Formats: sequence, C-alpha cells, structure tokens
Amino acid sequence: MLNIRSMVPGSDIASSRASALSTVALVMVIVPQIVLRAMSYSERSTGAFIALGTGLATFLAALVIARIANREVPRRSSHQLAERHVARWAGLLVSAARILGYALLVILGVELAVTSLEAIVTVSWSAWLDPILILLLAIPALTGLGKRGQRWIIVFSFTATAALAAILVYGLIQEAIGAIDFENIRLARQDAYASERVPEETRQFFEAALGGALLGAVTSLISERVMAPTADRRVSSRRLAAVMGSAFLIIGVTLYFVVVLQMPGKRVQIPSLSIAMAFFGDVGQAILVALYVLLGLGVSYAAYSQLPRLLRELALDVLLPRRLAAADAVAPRRLIIAIIAGLAAVVTIVLDSTRSISAVFVLTMYTVVALTSLAMVFRAKSTLNDSTDSAQRRTARFLKWLFRGYTVVSLLVAAAVVATRPTWALAGLVALSVPVIFLVLYSRGQEKLTAQLQLGSLTSGRHLPTRVHGVVLIERVDEATIQAVTWARALRLSSLTAVAVDIDPTQTRNIRDAWTAAMVPVDLTILGEPKGAVRGPVIEYVRARHADHANDLMAIIIPRLISSRSWERFFLRHSTPRVVSDLRLEPNVIIAEVPYRLGEDER
Repeated sequence: MLNIRSMVPGSDIASSRASALSTVALVMVIVPQIVLRAMSYSERSTGAFIALGTGLATFLAALVIARIANREVPRRSSHQLAERHVARWAGLLVSAARILGYALLVILGVELAVTSLEAIVTVSWSAWLDPILILLLAIPALTGLGKRGQRWIIVFSFTATAALAAILVYGLIQEAIGAIDFENIRLARQDAYASERVPEETRQFFEAALGGALLGAVTSLISERVMAPTADRRVSSRRLAAVMGSAFLIIGVTLYFVVVLQMPGKRVQIPSLSIAMAFFGDVGQAILVALYVLLGLGVSYAAYSQLPRLLRELALDVLLPRRLAAADAVAPRRLIIAIIAGLAAVVTIVLDSTRSISAVFVLTMYTVVALTSLAMVFRAKSTLNDSTDSAQRRTARFLKWLFRGYTVVSLLVAAAVVATRPTWALAGLVALSVPVIFLVLYSRGQEKLTAQLQLGSLTSGRHLPTRVHGVVLIERVDEATIQAVTWARALRLSSLTAVAVDIDPTQTRNIRDAWTAAMVPVDLTILGEPKGAVRGPVIEYVRARHADHANDLMAIIIPRLISSRSWERFFLRHSTPRVVSDLRLEPNVIIAEVPYRLGEDER
C-alpha cells in the first residue's frame, strides 16, 4: 500500500521522507477525528461526504500542481519561486509560513499522543502535558540527536498505518459475513460518549470541509523536500498519488464505519480508537493507543528534525543570516529552534485542540500555495513576453490561467478558515507574524548594510597607510605575553610598544622587574595611575598616537589563552580585556589576537 522501500533512510533525503511518511499517517488518523468532532449525531453522514469530497478535490488539485511543478520548475523551492517572480516580501512570507507549518506539525503530533493516551488513562494535568512534551521533544534537535531515529519514525508510522488498515479490513470482512459483535459496538459507543464533549458551534459543514482540505495541504507540504539536492527537491507525482491515495482510502473507510457503527459526534475521542474497540475490544484499543502515541511522538520528532535543515536552506538563499547555512553553525540554529519550541508551547494555550491546530495548518499551507501559484502566473507572463516559440507560448498561456484559478481557490480556502473560525485564524496570524517580523527586519537590515558597502569611486578605501604601529596590551609577564610580543616583532611593524595599565603599585613593579629580567627588546609603557581606570588610559593613548600620525594604522595585539578543558574555558571566557571592545570602535585600529594553547607540552 505504501512504498516503504523508498522511505528507508540511507540517503540525504531520508529525513524528509521520514517526516513525509509520519505526516501522512497522522492525517489518516486526525481527519476523521476533525469531522466527527464538528458534526452532531444527525449530521455525520453529510459531514463525512463533505469532508471526503473536499479532500478528494484538494488532493487531486495539489497532485496536478505538483506534477506541473516537477516538469516546469523541478529545482526551485516554493520560497525561491515567490521571491524571484513575485517580490522579496512574498519569499519572506512563504519562508515564515513553512517554518510555522513544521511547528504546527510538532503540536499536532503531541496532541495526537496526548489524546490517544487519554482514551485509556485519565490525566488530570493534561492541559500542561502538551507544552511539556513539546519542550521535551525539542531536546534531540537542541543536542544534535535530531538526525538519528529516522528509521524508528518510519517503523512507528508504517506500523500504525498497517494496524489501522488491518482493523478496517477486518471490519469490512466481518460486516460482509454478518459476524459483527454488537456488544462490543455498544461498549465502544459508551466509551466514546464517556469522552469529553465538544462545545456546540455553528458552521459545522465548513469545518468538515476544512478537515478534508487538510489532505491537500499535506500533499503540498510533502511534495517538496527540505535541504535536498536540487535534482531530488520535488517528490514524483506517482509517489504522491500512491501515498496520498492510500491515505484517502483509509480515511474514507474510517468515516464509513463512523456512520455505520453510529459513533457519537461532538466528542473528543479518536474515531479509529472506537472502531478498534468495536471490533477487538479493550485489548485492540489499547494496542492502537500505544501505536498512536508512538506515531504522535514520531511526527513531532520528525518535524523538529526538519527545522534545522529548513533554516540552512533559507540561509543559503540569503533569507536568513548566511552564517546559519554553515554545517558548523550549530549553536545559532539551536537557539532559533529553542525559540520555536517555546512559541509552540505558548500556542497550545490558545489552540488547544486538533481542530484548531489543523485549521491554522490549512490556513498556513494554503498561504504558501497561493503565493507559489501567483509566482507561477508571473513566470508564465514573463515567458509570454520573452518567448517567440509557439509551443512555449501555448504552454505558458495554459499555465497562466491554470495557476490563476489555483491561486483563487487557495485564497478561498484560506478565507474560509478566517470566516469559519476567526479566533483560530487570528491566533494563527499572530503566530505567523513572529517569523515574518524576524525575516523582514533581517532582510531590511541586510539591504541597508549592503547599500553602505557598495563600491564607490575607484579610489575609495584604497589609500595605503604610511606606517603601521604596534601596541601589545599586557597584564602580566608570562609565556603567553612573551609569545605575543615575539609574534608582533615578526610582523616588522614601523614601531612596537608594550603597554600596561598601572592599577596596583605592587603589580606594576612586578611587571617592570619581570620585563627587565626577560630582556625583551621592546619598550614598556605604563599608563594611568594607581587604583585608576583601565579602559580610559588605553583609549587616550591610542587617540594620542593617532593625533601625531593621522595617516597611520594602529595594530593592537593581545595574548589569547586557549584550552580544551571545560573548567579552564570557564575562566578563560572572561579573561579578554573589556578595552578591546572599545578599541574596535576606534578608526584606523586593527585588533589581533595571538593564541597561546594551554597544555601544549602535555599533548
């Protein structure tokens, strides 16, 4: 049913495949749950048909668009298309929406695990369990373990999917031969009635349609791999059709049993858990609960593992600071992931149900789809303006109208979320605004910085200084200081002076005596006065030298201790003089550090 061989890790795209498979398995479980929570007892059949119709339409539309994208722009990501063909702001908005999309998957996975657990265990503090799990599941991504465990995610996803499919097939067989145990069905209904009741709300059919639209949103998300080689950036339409077609079939059969078994609506219970109890009793339900808990945690784990890759991809496209693209820029990416995890934990306070989170996910993904489709419209217009080939113009004209229509449809789906659940939509827009504001501020700052650094005249910045004077800042006379002075002498500077600040008379006397005893062929200058300031005298000294030599450069050289021992690094981290930060702001000043490695003799 699912092409599990194509999902096995062992390549650079294993992480994207594991995330895609777990997300599809998640959708199979939560779409019937969304529909049943929205519908009352008498509206279940209508809601199921609406959800299936919307799901089929959005899934097929996303599949057609993915097929065209594979043919027309196989090497371009959605944010690249939006930035190149629409505007910079469109690329930033798509990038922020993709980040939010994976953060919402983290929340959905945790929500599935907690809701499944509550089916057999009463958790009095379940309101706090979601944010706690969200923060705990961020630890692997923050500690560098997020790249591992992809095989287990695939195993959990495939096992949960296979178990659900087996239950549904068994139910169909039992129904066909007339061997259904009605006592178990009665107990399953009672169990569902015992779960928490969902408050009565209007526009239930719109919400059922949004639940079906989740299929199209997920198809759009998994059709594009994150940080994959350009040749493998997009998933083939055949594979998408096989995976999402299987998901649609399982959802359809689940909703069929929801109607046939007369499961109560407006309940928190996951429908497939009630179906498992109806056919296999408490044991079957407990097994499926365990699989769903593992699946939910796996979805969150996989989504977290995608975030560092997505940040690197955006950094490579200069939508984030370029240094985040480096393989060794681990700490900055982990800081961003920690912020995302904290925001996701806060979001669960407002969006505290699968329905609300799924609605925001649909809104977020169809925002991406709308902007990407708009980019394809502008791309087709550009082809019509530039190309004289009749075949290219005919294809471009067709694509222009096709993507215009899909843009309108995507905006209508997003507008339906806003009209149906304005509170949820507002919370989603607020959550989306966080990465948007960060990206916009960075983009504007980068543009201003680039404008200031643009080359001007042919002589700008090319005036050679007359001389370079060296100043070695010392606090004591030791091996590190002597090495710094020796390296400074090797630079063949125009002049070289060692400078110390007189803070304590005894210390100053010891420095003078040690300097004389070391027979260093460099003059020693003592600045300041006993018990005076450190930074002021050095700054004044450098400025005075500049006043005498306006066209010269000053090279400030300081010894820097380096160690591999953690306890030594704690002390060395605070050993750099504060005056160095002030000297960086002085004009015509170069700061140079001479490293001295502790324990070199031992190694």
